[in-house]
Amino acid sequence: MRVAHLIITYTNPAQTARMIKRMQHPDFDFYIHVDAKFPIESHAEVAKIPNVYLIQNRVDVQWAAFSTIQAEFNGLQEILDSARTYDFISLMSGQDYPIKTADEMQDFFEARKGKLLLKYRDFANEWQEGMIRVNRYHLTDYKFRGRHFLERIINNIVKRTNQPKGMKFYGSSMFWAISPEAAEYVLETVDRNRKMKRFFKHSWAPDEFLFQTILLNSPFASSVINENCHYYKHPPHTPSPKTFLLEDIDDILASDRLYARKFDMNKEPLILDKIDEYLENKTKR
Repeated sequence: MRVAHLIITYTNPAQTARMIKRMQHPDFDFYIHVDAKFPIESHAEVAKIPNVYLIQNRVDVQWAAFSTIQAEFNGLQEILDSARTYDFISLMSGQDYPIKTADEMQDFFEARKGKLLLKYRDFANEWQEGMIRVNRYHLTDYKFRGRHFLERIINNIVKRTNQPKGMKFYGSSMFWAISPEAAEYVLETVDRNRKMKRFFKHSWAPDEFLFQTILLNSPFASSVINENCHYYKHPPHTPSPKTFLLEDIDDILASDRLYARKFDMNKEPLILDKIDEYLENKTKR
């Protein structure tokens, strides 16, 4: 299975390089979007690894903003423009790390050939608090003083009614593994449609629901499986997944997912050593 791994990162390039080297396989390519706040030269050594490509059309990514989606869109467009053939495009971050061997990853994708992997909950029935993301105006993509005040004023005066007609909303984790054909469909539906793009740009954290919503309201819906490739721990009432510590190693290695997140090898370097040792032993068997 030919897989393009799209990695959205801003953090430790040495950790990203370590992740990619651990995943090396002739059928795996790696496309890295380095946040535009940082010089692309920071990842120059990563770009020397075989099958690694740096995304050229970079975005200044802001938390919970449409800029995250735009970084993904730009990466997807460059992958599609490469004319390389892939079975899957898998979204990752620079704080991921593989917990399966490359051969096990191949088996995982082979077993799901023709499917789209996206975790989702139905806003209407399973995630009703998610509706605030789309029934209020959000200015998270803008940076100016008084933004939050203006956002409150707008929502006190204007009721948001520009949701696409007939669209049902679904969301969960931002990470997915989809086909190039599905990626092209999302780009055509949102990135090249000014009205649709404006709607999602003024929604909160669209990276957690845009792909699910577009594909589950599309001819691709029957191909969607409610899963993704990641293992993580997201404590209740916290904005981000836990950064793993050594105490989490048994849970991580027991997972049937391909990658785990989040890791910070500067804060907890031994955990990656433990994973490497585990994977090396599996490879030798």
